[in-house]
Amino acid sequence: MVQATLASMRYYRPDVPICLTVDGDFDVSDLEKEYDLIVLRVPELPSEEMRKLICGNYRAKLAALWEGPFEYYVWLDSDAIVWGDFTPQIRMDVDFQIFWSEISIPADAPEIPSWLPHFYFDPVKLRRFDPDFEWRGKAYFSSGAFACRRSAIPFDVWDRTESWARESPGLFAWGEMGMLNYLVYAMAQRNELKIGMSDLQHIGGHHGVDELKQDCIDSDWHFPNRIRRPRVAHFCGRKPVLFDRNTYSRPFTIARLEHHRRRHRHFGAWLAVLNEERQIVLSKVKRRLWNLVAR
Repeated sequence: MVQATLASMRYYRPDVPICLTVDGDFDVSDLEKEYDLIVLRVPELPSEEMRKLICGNYRAKLAALWEGPFEYYVWLDSDAIVWGDFTPQIRMDVDFQIFWSEISIPADAPEIPSWLPHFYFDPVKLRRFDPDFEWRGKAYFSSGAFACRRSAIPFDVWDRTESWARESPGLFAWGEMGMLNYLVYAMAQRNELKIGMSDLQHIGGHHGVDELKQDCIDSDWHFPNRIRRPRVAHFCGRKPVLFDRNTYSRPFTIARLEHHRRRHRHFGAWLAVLNEERQIVLSKVKRRLWNLVAR
């Protein structure tokens, strides 16, 4: 999937340097050469303590926060693509720019919504460690896309918060998203972090896909020349593969085709994408068969 992410970056902003964070010993030399990448390998981080914390899990993206090559960077998960040039909207006057602007919980909410501890953190358990934190009136965001100053959240601050999670199971939801949301807003509340919020992340499950469909009307399976609202298109949840009819995958497929067109003509690019789809289907079938045998 990262091929599509990289292709979208290069198409809309060919001059912007890219760092690819790699968690494992995967060979990415072809992508490194194709896109002139800086490769940051998580298992090679200088801090053993840091490696133990983030290797082999969702925290791997935090390598860019503490050991990345850029003083200020935009993070994208590999299931997200650049959809138009949104760089003029990136704010360099803040430490952390949240790619979301919709307030999730009213400032006067009387109860904790069930989705907050499920996806982010449990405010009741959090009171034990941070009794002054105000969880209401926040725009809770997906950590698949954001902008950040390097080390805006120091490693020792994150590590201390991890110790809370070990002490109180269920304090934070799975992955790094809940803890990141908490720390961003808690540090901002204490005036330790300057944050900004911008409507720069499109998630189909929340926003719908009508706007993306409108952008793609005349694109003929190429990146649209004109996108009315440049942003990140983040395909979290159901992945944007062609064989899944329950997801709108055209924008991501366009990005995949753009990657393969760097080496093939139009027909060859489609064959490459279809071959990837075949491998995905075979992998799913093998996993299901293995599960049946294991039972």
